[in-house]
Amino acid sequence: MKRPAILLLVLVVICVFSGSVISQTRGQAQKPVKAVDPVCGLTVDKLPELSYEYKGETYYFCSKADLEKFKKTPDKYSKKAS
Repeated sequence: MKRPAILLLVLVVICVFSGSVISQTRGQAQKPVKAVDPVCGLTVDKLPELSYEYKGETYYFCSKADLEKFKKTPDKYSKKAS
């Protein structure tokens, strides 16, 4: 009779411990870093493949089309972003 009670207690301790570990790791998940696309104004993830450095500053874009627009006339858009 003591054996099932001890087994049940061990299972409860394991469940409580694993639940606290899971909740702690969920809190550690990092959110993607965001930036504002200087061409359209949308908030975007900072993806290296959609970025461009201009005058020492890195700009991020929502699409290749916006990236190309920026490259053609960067002064027009970099002032808007500042």
